[in-house]
Amino acid sequence: MKKVFISGSISIKKLPVVVEESLDNIFKEGMEILVGDADGIDTMVQNYCKRANYGKVTVYSIYPTPRYMVNGFNKKYIKPKSDSKKERELQKEKDEAMTLDSEYSFVIWDGKSKGSFSNVVRALENNKKIKLYLSDINGYMQQSKITKTEIEFIYRKNNGYSAAEVVEYLKSIGENFFPYTRAFNKKLIDHKIIKKEDGVYVPMPKYKKLFMIDKYRGKVTGIRFTNEFIDWVEKWVKKIRPPEEPNLFNV
Repeated sequence: MKKVFISGSISIKKLPVVVEESLDNIFKEGMEILVGDADGIDTMVQNYCKRANYGKVTVYSIYPTPRYMVNGFNKKYIKPKSDSKKERELQKEKDEAMTLDSEYSFVIWDGKSKGSFSNVVRALENNKKIKLYLSDINGYMQQSKITKTEIEFIYRKNNGYSAAEVVEYLKSIGENFFPYTRAFNKKLIDHKIIKKEDGVYVPMPKYKKLFMIDKYRGKVTGIRFTNEFIDWVEKWVKKIRPPEEPNLFNV
């Protein structure tokens, strides 16, 4: 029996019609559904299966008794190997098990959530067949576009990069002269690309389009770096670094 791992973003509060249609097709194919026990997509998928009287469902959980499971479904306990106390890290082990136990991954993604992003990337890395619903287009991505590069672009478009992630990216392309994020931020300030106001980094008006502004309850709490910034910074560092002084930015 073919198995499909279904997961999705907690921000999606209702199963889209096209997703329900895909579930109906899964029922017709007689595939076993692997799903988690969390609020959101997990519970909605379980409940949809229940209403359709479809019982080929296995609920995975890192707890001996799943947090949510429809009576009559199978369950599989995934004992975490990690000693981490972070819930996300422990739940990741459950998702990894479902990816490896299945032939297909069906992800219902808002383009933002890290968990769904990780599930898509893991499926690609393990050569699993993927069906990806994207809420931004209220439909399915073309199979030819479901690549690590494209998925990363969508994720970063919605979430941006932290300064540490930008520094790591620059190192990955051979630009190693920022040893830590403070040196990176200082250089951006020196070149009047960002400034610090009330202890918070904000972009200078000329470069505002290269940043995402983080806010909490209407108050600016910092910045994130966009895909456009990544394209721009690659050219910028090459332009301002004199070739005879490769370590100029070790400040």
